[in-house]
Amino acid sequence: MAKKKKKQAKQGHPGRVQAPVVSIGRVKVDRGLDALSPEFVRWYGQRRQDSETALLALAAVRETLGMYAEVVGLESVTEFNAPKLFGVLNSMIEFEEAEEPEDLSGELRMVLYMAWADYLDFIEDTGRWTQDPAELSWLRGNLETADPISADALSAPGNPGELEEQALAELRQLPIVELAHGLARWCIGKGAAEWGAGPGEQFLAAAAKALESELPKGLDEAQTELVVSQAIASLAMAGIITLEAHASPTAGPAAEEFHKSEGQQAFSANYAFLQAFLDLFLEAPEDSDEDTLEAWGLSNLWLLEAIEGSAHLVAAPRDAQWSPAAWAQAHQRLGELRILGLVEEGEHYTLPRLVAATLTDLDDDELDEDDLQDEELDALFGFDSEEPKREKRAEPFTGKVLQLKLGLKDAKPPIWRRVLVPTDLHLGDLHDIIQASFDWYDGHLHEFRSGGYGGTSYGPDIEQMEFDEDESGVLISELLKAEKDRLDYAYDFGDGWEIRIEVEKVLESEAGALPRCTGGRRMAPLEDSGGTWGWAEKVAAIGDPAHPEHGQVMEWLEGMGLDEIDPTAFSMQEINEALDQEF
Repeated sequence: MAKKKKKQAKQGHPGRVQAPVVSIGRVKVDRGLDALSPEFVRWYGQRRQDSETALLALAAVRETLGMYAEVVGLESVTEFNAPKLFGVLNSMIEFEEAEEPEDLSGELRMVLYMAWADYLDFIEDTGRWTQDPAELSWLRGNLETADPISADALSAPGNPGELEEQALAELRQLPIVELAHGLARWCIGKGAAEWGAGPGEQFLAAAAKALESELPKGLDEAQTELVVSQAIASLAMAGIITLEAHASPTAGPAAEEFHKSEGQQAFSANYAFLQAFLDLFLEAPEDSDEDTLEAWGLSNLWLLEAIEGSAHLVAAPRDAQWSPAAWAQAHQRLGELRILGLVEEGEHYTLPRLVAATLTDLDDDELDEDDLQDEELDALFGFDSEEPKREKRAEPFTGKVLQLKLGLKDAKPPIWRRVLVPTDLHLGDLHDIIQASFDWYDGHLHEFRSGGYGGTSYGPDIEQMEFDEDESGVLISELLKAEKDRLDYAYDFGDGWEIRIEVEKVLESEAGALPRCTGGRRMAPLEDSGGTWGWAEKVAAIGDPAHPEHGQVMEWLEGMGLDEIDPTAFSMQEINEALDQEF
């Protein structure tokens, strides 16, 4: 099996730097908000489907309450005098605006007001506000009345569409958005012939070559491939192109508006792309080494500081709490964002106005109609980790059991699993069984298909995804009834993993835990490794130090948090532990 590097446990969000203790009040604030953080992040994720922005909101609340605690005094992070808090809030804003008199964007005011609006909703929804409800309503009303988003900040003199046109022009000038327009046209035009099994290395290389003149200057080959890959995924997430299994890219529902040069719908489509791209680019790296995780946290901290009006000085000496490697990587990440136009040039890491708005999860009513759909995000990049946990069986299953063989198509040597599955489970459960059996993390789209290509498709109930039937409403036993019955499963339409599911036996009953793995062969391919062909190439390169791509692939493996793999290994015990945890 793959041998993962051990990582030191971290406390709290890696992008958060704890400020020195300056008072008992700030200690109370830190302890109180630290205790609330997990629940707030879950609540925020359910409300907005964006846990990372929850941490930014909580940081803004922390800073305000810290100041309030020093000036007024504080017993609890959920108990405060609303008028006095509003006064402290505006005093902070006025001070910062006085320090930066030329900054008329109102970004800090916007961040603080939006963060506090969410925090008030949270303490009210969770029953933590025990004071006069009228006081909470007064504070919320004042935040809404003074909200710069709904007031002068988003209204332009003269022509009502003037600001809208200006905002769209600002978006279109960003190098990453300019590249996205070229990619969208290429993907559904000449690029369709390059698609094959999906956006693998060959497709991305062809895209980079075709759009060489439009690529932001300064990216190396690896950075270019990553940016192109994430831009294509973001175009799909924003509904600008449509990516489906076994089909070339086509224009999505937002494609026409995306390419227009004026209008609210055009702005919304371009804004949705930017939001999707930032979501992907800034998400936490999984199973990475310590320096990479620290660099991710540090770079996000600098973005947070830019949003809060205290942009980091590029030439500032390294803080001793960060390793030299993490410090260098964080600057590299911000350098990439500068190349893409998402961080401004200058002595400090400052943000363009619309990028700052995107990172603070701007939720203006005018954007709602065509804003990025949460269901699309879930479908392409995994569902909320806080979904209800499947209840364990109260009694052992005593009905018929299917012995299934799950074979990865086109894998040479063969990679397969044998599992025992109760017949009362549905296809959504079978999807979870397959994910556990192949050690995948359920981060991409999937579908089942009966009757081969052109047959009936089954998938999760996701808006704008065209499956024939909802997988959660179809029992496995409806499609797999007798020996040699078959069903096809596709996962990650980019890498194009395909699994043939075949009934080997129908057992009257089976003692022991169910579902259960009883056999298999070879390690499952790692996620995002390029499909069966890409995985085979990587395995060959890893096993041969003389291979011309050995060094590059080993760096990729290290980026996955691994220092070695054994492609011949198979652990039935680990699979059954995963199944037991899931079921």
